[in-house]
Amino acid sequence: MNFRLINFIAKRFSRSAKRQRFLNFARLVALVSVLLGSMALIISLSVLDGFETMLKDNAVKFTSHITLRAFDGKPVYSYDSVENVLRAEFPEIKLIAPVIEREGLIRSKTFVEGVMIKGTSRKYDITQIHNNIKEGRFDYSSPNANEIVIGKRLARKLGVSLGDTLVLYAIKGESQEGLSMPQVDKFRLTGIYETGMAQYDDIYVYIPFAKAARFFKLPEGSVTSFDIMLKHIDSASAVSKRMDAYLGFPFYSFTVFELHKSIFTWIEYQKAPIPLVLGLISIVAVLNIITILLIIVVEKTHSIGILRSLGMRKNGILSIFVVQGTLIGLTGTLLGSGIGFLLCWLQQTFSIIRLNGDIYFLDTLPIKLEFWHYAVVIGMSVALSFLATLIPSAIAVKVSPVRAIRFK
Repeated sequence: MNFRLINFIAKRFSRSAKRQRFLNFARLVALVSVLLGSMALIISLSVLDGFETMLKDNAVKFTSHITLRAFDGKPVYSYDSVENVLRAEFPEIKLIAPVIEREGLIRSKTFVEGVMIKGTSRKYDITQIHNNIKEGRFDYSSPNANEIVIGKRLARKLGVSLGDTLVLYAIKGESQEGLSMPQVDKFRLTGIYETGMAQYDDIYVYIPFAKAARFFKLPEGSVTSFDIMLKHIDSASAVSKRMDAYLGFPFYSFTVFELHKSIFTWIEYQKAPIPLVLGLISIVAVLNIITILLIIVVEKTHSIGILRSLGMRKNGILSIFVVQGTLIGLTGTLLGSGIGFLLCWLQQTFSIIRLNGDIYFLDTLPIKLEFWHYAVVIGMSVALSFLATLIPSAIAVKVSPVRAIRFK
């Protein structure tokens, strides 16, 4: 088979078709359908993988792998002894930090918001919030200082900046009449952090560990929970179950995956329709390629008869239309993948598209560029384009040379 001849005739068919406006338009539609399909698939895969990666990384980065608490929100007494037991019995533990954490209200001069008040320090900050400080500092001037660190989104809501005074309200217990009595104190804003996840930046506020114990009126040597980081996060579920079985009542633990189960479930639901979307886009592209090749077969029937009468074999005729259809698919796929890559790179670099963090958990549309996205899309698209050429090509080779020459 003379591939140079096949390529030459295929190009001549393509060039001569340019004089036919309708045929040229049909060819353009087929090319654009493949281009848009490839671009849509590239962007969809990049966004979904970006969401999954960013949410998982942020959830793990700013939340401990395992959280250990007591039932009914009761304090954990003698936390030093509990910590020693955990370290001795669970070698998978890398870091462990006592935590004082309770719900409360925060008030500025213009706004009131519900928050989670967390007592911590640089020593106990195993989730590395201090690395996300955007303004001010995370270090407190003293263990009992009336200083507070809040998220950037919360600071925007409250209309405050560094140095401003904020008022915290928390429930300290019950009075003799059975009414809940609030604990109130003023704090000076010394730091503003930003994680990019609304559920952290909107809710968590940090005060010194010792000050939190006094603020919540906790007994000496007690905490509300433990943040636990493991050597390998994949073992979190197994370690959590063993921990519950070993410690028993009143302790219970949960992992970061259980805490953010709704997020990861949402991601899986988003990825579920991808095969269906992929199939629909592929069907449209394939049908367009089949249509344009069938039109070319009809339009070039006379030329096919001449080529057959000159001695060209059926395989040669078949190859001409395979080359044409595959070139349409390859050109559209490469252009679509290139445009998709450019759009993804622009979003990844400049964060052009912003999101509502209250709904999507992230402030910007996440993108993850992966080689396998392009390999799968290009390979699949070219393969389907090749398969789409077989039907029109099979029709072309069955044309009788004598009848084809008479065809007008």
